[in-house]
Amino acid sequence: MFGELILPAGVAEAAAVAWANLGRPSRRLNGHERIIIVNAARAATPRPVWDRNGSLNALRDAIGDRSAVLTALAAIFATEASLIDSSLVAELSAEIGDAAYAETAALVAQVITVDQFCISMGIDVVPFPESETGEPSGERPDDMGDAGGHIQMTVPFRGPNVARSLSLAAEDHLRWRSLVLSMYSRDAFDEMVWTDRALTRPQVELLAARTSSLNECFY
Repeated sequence: MFGELILPAGVAEAAAVAWANLGRPSRRLNGHERIIIVNAARAATPRPVWDRNGSLNALRDAIGDRSAVLTALAAIFATEASLIDSSLVAELSAEIGDAAYAETAALVAQVITVDQFCISMGIDVVPFPESETGEPSGERPDDMGDAGGHIQMTVPFRGPNVARSLSLAAEDHLRWRSLVLSMYSRDAFDEMVWTDRALTRPQVELLAARTSSLNECFY
């Protein structure tokens, strides 16, 4: 998947699993919709600061056309996620369902993670698979409840909220988490000193904090 690159353990495997499932029907989205979403995320570019409302206007103009809503929402997730607030999530949940909203976010998170890795390594982004036929199962994950976020999450839960933030998306949430862990902490999240990698824990956290700041991450 990444050519001859020598990668940390688990990175290529997590990416391969994510890609294998991009075009497959999930709980709330069919394969065609999922490929629409990932293509929109990859194609998205940030609007100028003075035209940021343009993204929201495009999204609201799409209401009533499910594919257009998913396309516009994926672009916002990919480039301007800080525009999203609770009122917008409520509006979108009424339009496409809160679980479809969560799955869209989880799909974009997987694609952006792998695409940015490829770009940073100076290699071509990985082609998307073809969509597969079939209908969403319609199943909802167990143990979902109000945890104070925009959408329901796993309750009860021990650990950082970010680790359950997209749990309503079930399998896509787990695939995104697998990518995060393979590229970030692996099994050493609770260890304050890392000695087995090129960057120290403080250096990694500095990069993470700076990236979050640039992305205007409210978390």
